[in-house]
Amino acid sequence: MGLQEIKTSRTESLNRFVDDVRTDGYHTAFHSEPSKAGVAILSKQPLEVMQQGLPGQKGLGARLLTAQTAGLSFTTVYVPDGSGPDKTATKEAIRRKLEWLDDLLHYLGTPPVGVVPSVVCGDFNITPAPVDTWWHWHQKRADQSKPGFRDDERSRIRSLQGAGWFDFARSAKPDKTMFSWWHSWDLYVQQKGLRLDLVFGNRAVSDRVRDVRVDCSRYESERYGKRPDHAPVIVDLD
Repeated sequence: MGLQEIKTSRTESLNRFVDDVRTDGYHTAFHSEPSKAGVAILSKQPLEVMQQGLPGQKGLGARLLTAQTAGLSFTTVYVPDGSGPDKTATKEAIRRKLEWLDDLLHYLGTPPVGVVPSVVCGDFNITPAPVDTWWHWHQKRADQSKPGFRDDERSRIRSLQGAGWFDFARSAKPDKTMFSWWHSWDLYVQQKGLRLDLVFGNRAVSDRVRDVRVDCSRYESERYGKRPDHAPVIVDLD
């Protein structure tokens, strides 16, 4: 299980979380900080941390964690969103996001990650294609100047796929609505969401995919309760 936006480095909070999930049989690894970044991996099998932080990009925070577990090289990422303090795109924020993505592509192309069964998952803060936005399904034109919809961002996803990484959701269900993010419950009901949470794997693991789905149960059961704006993406492997 890959987690993003841990948002804390407080030892007592992390220890409490570790104690809670240990009772369910999970091993844990964290790369966290006291801000909006932070990533973690949970596994039912022992894990060994191989990398904390994207090489060359640690100044942007705790946004990458790789571990060996369950016979996989498993990486979770939290990609910068590319916006400034007012949530609009700035040239500097976009530049840093694109550089981060370029360094991620370089990191994922470094052996032995490319030759062992490998999975990369996380909040990419990018809609890979128009089909991954509600505008496409409502026959509206998206504003491609905004972060997450720009072609220079989407080109990095295409480069990732060109380097041999398979987008499991689109490989399994190329024409299905698979949103994983909604701004509010009302927009969820209207099916006005985005697919921002992606799971990739290399060829050594891609043939093992049996199903990909988005777990929307928190949205279905907690209309008025506290819930995250992202929903988990679940991939079943043989």
